[in-house]
Amino acid sequence: MTLEIGKGVVRPAQLQNTSGFTMVELLVTISLIVFLMSMLAVGAGRYLENTSAKATEAQIARIQLYIQEYKSLLGSYPPDGLDGIDVTTEEGTPLTGGAALSHALLNPMLLTTRLPNGEIRVMAEQPPIGEFRSDELYVTEEDSEALEIVDSWRNPLHYDNVQKGDESFSPQSFGETHLDWDDDIFTHIEDSREIEEISGVVGPQNLGEYDIWSHGSSGHESDEAYSDYISNWELRN
Repeated sequence: MTLEIGKGVVRPAQLQNTSGFTMVELLVTISLIVFLMSMLAVGAGRYLENTSAKATEAQIARIQLYIQEYKSLLGSYPPDGLDGIDVTTEEGTPLTGGAALSHALLNPMLLTTRLPNGEIRVMAEQPPIGEFRSDELYVTEEDSEALEIVDSWRNPLHYDNVQKGDESFSPQSFGETHLDWDDDIFTHIEDSREIEEISGVVGPQNLGEYDIWSHGSSGHESDEAYSDYISNWELRN
């Protein structure tokens, strides 16, 4: 059978659709799609990491405002539970570092005065200074009052009250300064303040005040790096 169109003759074989992709073209197209998706994933990862870092920087800045308000009311910075002043919950859970800071900022404060006879009298009760979202706090299962401020990666912050200078410097090179630390799950690098090449000065970085820091995006992992630190002092990365 033939079809006549005008003066020409079109045979059935000529009516078949000859358009389409060859195997090579398909492979090239798939490769381009995979490449573009991988680049998009890398870009999204960097964006999320930068966003988390900025959020943690803002969080630390906010906490510093809370700490300054605390000092203006009580005359000293919040205790860190590491300098001979124990910080515990009502159930007796010991708190150190960031957990001690959480306790100071999230609980009412008693404003006291010392009378001439040495008696300490409570003058007023100050409402809690700090306000934190639920995703900024870690709570232990055993004690609901044992809280610890965590950064954007859900890793605990460090806090060291160094108001009294070198004698109040408390290196935090071990995970025991955190609540519910498990050496089988987490890793912990040495406190950068003990390494002169990184911190510049061995010891307190904000002498007479306090040091506060996050381990950053690689915190408490096997590939943790000091370059990821976010702190209230300048690191030599």
